[in-house]
Amino acid sequence: TNFRKRNRTLRISARTRTQLFDKARQRSFVDTAMAADVVIIHLHGGKASFPAFDLLIAAFDQAEPDQRPLLHIQPTGGDEDSLDAARISSGFGTSTWDEMNRYLVRGGHLNFQNLFCFLHNLILGTRFSYDPPVDLPDEGIYHPDFDGIPERSAYLQQRFDPEKLTVGLWFYQTYWLDSNLAFVDAIIRAVEDRGANVIPVFHLRYKDRDRGNHGADYIVRNYFMDAQGKARIQVLINPLLFSLTLAAPEYKNLLPELGVPCIQAMMTLNSRAAWQASEQGMSSADVSFSAAQPEFDGNIITVAVATREQEEICPVTGGLIARAKPIPERVDKMVRLALNWAKLSRIPNRERRVAVIFHHYPPRNDRIGCAAGLDSFASIKLLLDRMAQEGYQLEKGYASGDALAEELLAKMTVDRRWLTPDLMAERAGATAGPEQYMAWNQELPESIRRKMEGDWGKPPGDLFVHDKQLLFAGMQNGNVFLTIQPPRGYFENIDKIYHDLSLSTPYHYLALYRWIRDEFKADVVVHVGKHGSLEWLPGKALGLSKTCYPDLAIMELPNVYPYIINDPSEGTQAKRRSFACIIDHLTPAFTNAGLYEDLDEVEKLLSDYSLAIVEDPAKLELLRPMIWEAVVRTNLDNDLEIERETAPADFDAFLERLHGYLHELSDTMINDGLHTLGLPPEGDRLVEFTTQLTRLANGDVPSLREVIIEQMGYDPDEVLANRGTRLEKFSGRTGGEIVAAAHQRAIDLLTELARTEFDPGLVPTLSDDFRIREVLSYIAETLVPNIRNCREELEATLIAMSGRFVLPGPSGAPSRGQADILPTGRNFYSVDPNKIPSPAAWKVGKLLADALLERYLDETGRYPDSVGIIVYGGATMRTRGDDIAEIYFLMGLKPVWQKGSGNVIGLEVIPLAELGRPRIDVIPRVSGFFRDAFPNIMERIDEAVAMVAALNEPPESNLLRRNVFKDMEEYKKQGMDESEALREATFRVFSCPPGTYGAGVSELIESKNWQTRDDLADNYIRYSAHAYGQGSYGQQKPATFRRLLSRMDVTVKNEDSREYDMMSCTDYYNYYGGLIAAAKSTRGSLPMAMMGDSSDPKRVRMRTASREAKHILRSRLVNPKWLEGMKRHGYKGAGDISHMMDVVLGWDATAEVIDDWMYAAIADKYVLEAEMGQWMERVNPYARQNIIDKLLEAIARGMWQADREMEEKLRDAYLDIEGEIEERLE
Repeated sequence: TNFRKRNRTLRISARTRTQLFDKARQRSFVDTAMAADVVIIHLHGGKASFPAFDLLIAAFDQAEPDQRPLLHIQPTGGDEDSLDAARISSGFGTSTWDEMNRYLVRGGHLNFQNLFCFLHNLILGTRFSYDPPVDLPDEGIYHPDFDGIPERSAYLQQRFDPEKLTVGLWFYQTYWLDSNLAFVDAIIRAVEDRGANVIPVFHLRYKDRDRGNHGADYIVRNYFMDAQGKARIQVLINPLLFSLTLAAPEYKNLLPELGVPCIQAMMTLNSRAAWQASEQGMSSADVSFSAAQPEFDGNIITVAVATREQEEICPVTGGLIARAKPIPERVDKMVRLALNWAKLSRIPNRERRVAVIFHHYPPRNDRIGCAAGLDSFASIKLLLDRMAQEGYQLEKGYASGDALAEELLAKMTVDRRWLTPDLMAERAGATAGPEQYMAWNQELPESIRRKMEGDWGKPPGDLFVHDKQLLFAGMQNGNVFLTIQPPRGYFENIDKIYHDLSLSTPYHYLALYRWIRDEFKADVVVHVGKHGSLEWLPGKALGLSKTCYPDLAIMELPNVYPYIINDPSEGTQAKRRSFACIIDHLTPAFTNAGLYEDLDEVEKLLSDYSLAIVEDPAKLELLRPMIWEAVVRTNLDNDLEIERETAPADFDAFLERLHGYLHELSDTMINDGLHTLGLPPEGDRLVEFTTQLTRLANGDVPSLREVIIEQMGYDPDEVLANRGTRLEKFSGRTGGEIVAAAHQRAIDLLTELARTEFDPGLVPTLSDDFRIREVLSYIAETLVPNIRNCREELEATLIAMSGRFVLPGPSGAPSRGQADILPTGRNFYSVDPNKIPSPAAWKVGKLLADALLERYLDETGRYPDSVGIIVYGGATMRTRGDDIAEIYFLMGLKPVWQKGSGNVIGLEVIPLAELGRPRIDVIPRVSGFFRDAFPNIMERIDEAVAMVAALNEPPESNLLRRNVFKDMEEYKKQGMDESEALREATFRVFSCPPGTYGAGVSELIESKNWQTRDDLADNYIRYSAHAYGQGSYGQQKPATFRRLLSRMDVTVKNEDSREYDMMSCTDYYNYYGGLIAAAKSTRGSLPMAMMGDSSDPKRVRMRTASREAKHILRSRLVNPKWLEGMKRHGYKGAGDISHMMDVVLGWDATAEVIDDWMYAAIADKYVLEAEMGQWMERVNPYARQNIIDKLLEAIARGMWQADREMEEKLRDAYLDIEGEIEERLE
């Protein structure tokens, strides 16, 4: 603001944040500001919201006091960064600052006019008359048909019909203040056009003590609820940014009190044109402000209803005027979805129609109902039982989950191998004729119709079509339709895997959802468990458009989605791309793996050897060869990578390694069966589960294991670091033996506590140690009640189906010191991407980086030329950014956190002297979900590469810079100029193409559509060579990616929990196995492939992928304890075992980590062992068929050098099971 003293004119110069990204414009603004009389900086989220902040403050500080303008910095909110900035203001805390603050807080044209008069008098000594700050309405009803603000009761009398559905709509007071209401008008009109009431209220969201406004709770209780405290609305539409409860925890119970679904109507900072053109859809800031943070409140994420249009430059101030403009078609979509959620509460249970959709990947009969960690059929059986109790119309119940599965299998499924077209038509659960499906096809946008016709021919295509009828799997039971999600299409259109990275859905896929809506007339759909294909269909990452396939499929159907609590990423994808209300469920119970069979025999020999050392040394010479023979017989020499010639040289050292390894295997946490919705573990399983959940500290509650070890007189760190070592300080025992004793002590204590029915009052009778009592009290008072509250999972599902509010809750891995995320039955949330990595994750990331480099140095004597790292969104959410911290630390950078908010606002270079090693070149291959959820982190990693490459350091000290400059020379030879070559040489972040997901490997392997590993590598590169960074959102860069792969000395993927491992699902070999194959294909040899283990964040481990595969095989895959747990779940348990075989084959196909003896162990356990074979043949013969098929494929491809006898046994078994299946189908 510039006051000209002589003629008393007023000149105002204003700039918005978006006008100041350019450095030249920043300098120009600072020059203008320093020549002014008054400068007002209105922050919106700290100093980062004003790009020229540091430049301006530096100029202000350098100027002579009498040359400085009056500087006023106006904070927004109470974050420390903004308040610190405000303190820089001239006369902060004086009456002048306070008066300016009052004008600016209240805002509006009148207050600004009076502010300028106040400043004019202050600076020039004039005596213009002006009014003190005027309190404008803080809240009120706004409707375009009313002049001014109608009184609440009058509005309700005129516009509220209790027979109609009623929508609540709240929005910022500033939109009303600035007349920025076009999108509000659009929402109001869309609601009313569909025959519903709307109560639109502007308000100030948070209470301001100085201002005395009411806040959100007043709006809810006085506008959206009646005098009796009953909701007068059936749904709330929320276009507000950020989280209500994160900023004001006192509002935690407000939306639950209201009790209706809260629909997040997203507004993007992008323009309409940018949103339409963008595969990302929403900006990086939008992901946090409009999705991640509102999820903390329990909001249901929908679509972008408004864009930010920069309409004009103000002719007076030069400031950019931006307004929110509606996207009419998206507003209508959001309103239709909101009204369908609202309608649920008005439909009696006996009339409510529900479609239950089981997932099915790959489309084989052994895998119907696939859902990670969940017995999907037993869960739905219990849900149907509860629905019947609540009055839903059902014609029958099911004796068990297996009975439900058998009935579904007796119908048409989507596995086309076993039924003729005539039989499929005969057994179809539903059909649609030409009149129906052609009308559905006409609903689709023209661009989609063209794409689908190019991929699948003219509608309805050939897939699941018989006599011009589309055939759908499933069966109707009263008002419930139980069906199977259609196949995605890759297995049915194999050539597309190589050529089309964004294959459209088959006609059959979209048609099933339209049949559910139009013919079955479902009111709500329930997708069962992690995860289906709906949320992974092509389209925008967030803020979907009408041409995005998830949007086309789910339409406006309310989507209720039970989902495992420990995978926040994929559940979040369902929330953001299929508008799901998540109902999180408990993990399977956990237990120690223990030792068994031959491993147990080896352990007994080691115990005999230890005893002989003390009591009968003469026996040692006899025991040594017996131990070695047992080791060879069990192939433990392969695990330990030790040969017969090496072991005798230092037999005691060999025994130490062996003993430590066996204890490590025995102490590995594994799943004990599957979870069933609403059923907590009980008895011994509950005791073991709580023991596992307290192995690590949970917040301030110490680790039960570590407290017991300390009570025994030992240091837990020392004990856990010496599992195989007998030390005098260990009283002659190994660390592993002490750990085992501590574990047993924990089991004993909890068994005793269980006998008291976990009575907190009886805890003092169980131990004299106050620390042990502290943990036991936590278990009795909090942990066990929270585990048992998983019964709420079924209730929450029913609540969601009836159109009521589902409580939000955290997500994560409960065994990683996060047991406090329980109970389940919540609509889970994840993390704010702006806070990644957290300070705690920074510590773990540094440990992971050090462990990786230490291992590579030990093996090779040098630092790696470059490191390839797989980064998943799920692990990033669970750990708050361990992998990201590792990337930064490998590069020699550290995060800078904003004081107060904890947001990461930049990176700082760690000096080489402090780092103590070279800066490492890192190439992250991030998952498709990570790309969608963390665009800000991809941008920051890209900035980090540029920062490190620009450091003037010796090449041997900065390997990233060395590689960048080497590549720049090559690119310049190819004709690029300096800036182009630098940009090309600094690409490091790669992922799949925009709008798509996956790595292109698992589909080839599952469909057997590959010949050599180079086929897999080439397709991996085709899917993964898409660069993300400044100036590139997924540009295809195959040559650049291959160049980076060619010097990838080491690859790594970290696992943050034993709740999952590399054999858990195909994604692991698809992403990481594919990377290893691609690196080998380009560099000519396998990279050192490592698996990081931070399941105990204080004690990270680093194993080779080959060693990890052996570890998992022994601790889980052929472990009778694990198998017995799976056998409790019949068809679903057998299907999950079958899936394990898919993953084993995929890992060997890509990374060559499965030895012959491992295949033989699987064949012996799953195929040749009579009892297992009979069980699987009875409950799921398709699973047995698939396992044998995969083993024979491994032999045929030369991956397993099986002997002739083994091969013949497998072929005979295959013929037998194939005949059994065909007989059953007759």
